[in-house]
Amino acid sequence: MKKKKLNAYEEVVNAIIQNIHSGKYPKNQKLPSEYDLATEFDVSRLTIRKAIEELVKNQILIKSKSRGTYIMAHDKIQSGSNGLQGFTESLTKYGMKSNTKVIELNEIFVPTSHYMALFNLQDGETIYTVKRVRYADGEPMVIEEITVPAKYVPQLTKEKAESQSIFSLIEEVIEIGYSQQEIGAILVTEDISPLLDVPIAEPLIHVESMTYSIEGHPILTDTSYYRADKYTFKNILQRNS
Repeated sequence: MKKKKLNAYEEVVNAIIQNIHSGKYPKNQKLPSEYDLATEFDVSRLTIRKAIEELVKNQILIKSKSRGTYIMAHDKIQSGSNGLQGFTESLTKYGMKSNTKVIELNEIFVPTSHYMALFNLQDGETIYTVKRVRYADGEPMVIEEITVPAKYVPQLTKEKAESQSIFSLIEEVIEIGYSQQEIGAILVTEDISPLLDVPIAEPLIHVESMTYSIEGHPILTDTSYYRADKYTFKNILQRNS
């Protein structure tokens, strides 16, 4: 699946996010004027306005009629505020850099009957199980325990699992449609504490996810443990008529 070429305003969006991440545009400070941004990126002011609108919608910038446009600071990362996104995509929205450490990666050549049925596997098909810690600007944020059929992430290696988004790898093979999540709370255990650098018995957000293709086929399961002091989940609930 080829990646689509970015529009001019999307390139500006990414460039502004990178400038926030690098500190060129400090958080809680006023963004340069539309004229200055148009000059810096060599685009029209209309393109700059469209990029700013996108960043305001994604809660990276905030506009005030009297004060101008400011860069927002976030105490917690919000998941779900901009649809289904991977960890790396979520951090990019906040101008933060992600990195990953794989704790375990195994290819299971004889999956259990549960996974054979769940993923509708044929005899001889294998699955990968991956346990990894995700970091935001060098700080541990979440432990992920992922199970995915090998046909969706062919020849998955530790290097790939640390340097690339699992979602991106999957979408080279099949398009992701949606995810169902069950969110709860648990306390930090002895094995989780050193991985997330959180004291034992502190609260964690526990999330069980099943991700599906656009045709509704299960393609990935994920059990994740998020730091409650750094992460929050935001969902839009619509009242039935």
